[in-house]
Amino acid sequence: MSDDTKPLPDELEAELAHLPGHLAKALRSFRQTLAEKAPSSASPPEARPEAAPQEAQLILFPKWADDRRAAMHATFRSALFPVLNNQQPRRFLQAVTLASVEGIEVVFTGQQFDQSDLDVYLELLNIAHETPFGIECSFTAYGLLKALGRSTGAEQYRQLHAQLIRLRGGTVDMTDHKVRCFGGLIEGAIKDEITTAYTVSINPKWARYFKAGMWASLDISQRRALGRSQTAKALHAYYSTHVNPGPHRYETLAAIIGLKNSNLRDSKANLIKAHEALKQVGFLKDFETGPDTITPKVNHTPSQAQYIAGKNAKSGTRRPRKKLS
Repeated sequence: MSDDTKPLPDELEAELAHLPGHLAKALRSFRQTLAEKAPSSASPPEARPEAAPQEAQLILFPKWADDRRAAMHATFRSALFPVLNNQQPRRFLQAVTLASVEGIEVVFTGQQFDQSDLDVYLELLNIAHETPFGIECSFTAYGLLKALGRSTGAEQYRQLHAQLIRLRGGTVDMTDHKVRCFGGLIEGAIKDEITTAYTVSINPKWARYFKAGMWASLDISQRRALGRSQTAKALHAYYSTHVNPGPHRYETLAAIIGLKNSNLRDSKANLIKAHEALKQVGFLKDFETGPDTITPKVNHTPSQAQYIAGKNAKSGTRRPRKKLS
């Protein structure tokens, strides 16, 4: 037996003793090869290491003052919450690219939102911002209606529920300077039919924009003072993301806030009236009108102007207008 061939069990060696030497050697070698290749019952094959589970990361909302409301930049700088004619039915859109400023793209599928829906969404974010993203927030329908400055009759309760359904149903595909997320603005809610209490889940995907500084806030008392003027509210939200907005063409401004009017003269008059309302509530110092453009003079406090300038510098320079669809 050669030195490099391991001996077999005694009973097998006894059997091989009756065979020619060369044949016995070949069988020993073959038997040894099989033994080396066969898995050992004492040493099972090493299992593939599993990836370590990732710990859930809690992302905190930024803090804003009690007299302000905040949302992602793209909600204020696009026609996601357009100025709608309440006398006409809302349209259902299928993957429609909305008007927006350069650097932002918003593609929307669902029943159109409007500025009253933005009122609700801003209050939901304000309720939720004391807790991390992904944590449910709770409120009563009565409390939310009072916060919105609305009446508390049966019709207002029905309207509020319909708005929560609409905010859940719309799918927003939002890109802000290469940061892209899509989904519903809220993930869903539970309602107690006896107490009218809601527990709402804010979609945590939008946390990326807050974390990256791609958000803005507005003065809620000024917004409420604008009453039911959707045009003035939309302009207020849009201009709140600017330190010193330059001149805007009337048709450009109308597109960004989703103001649809085939009569350009009426659209221009509507915009000028809305700027006058913004001046009356103290948001604008003044504004200048020209035949083709309008230039607002925003009445930011020095601290607000510095804050907005810093946030805009982090998220990139924004030039008004990208799409007119």
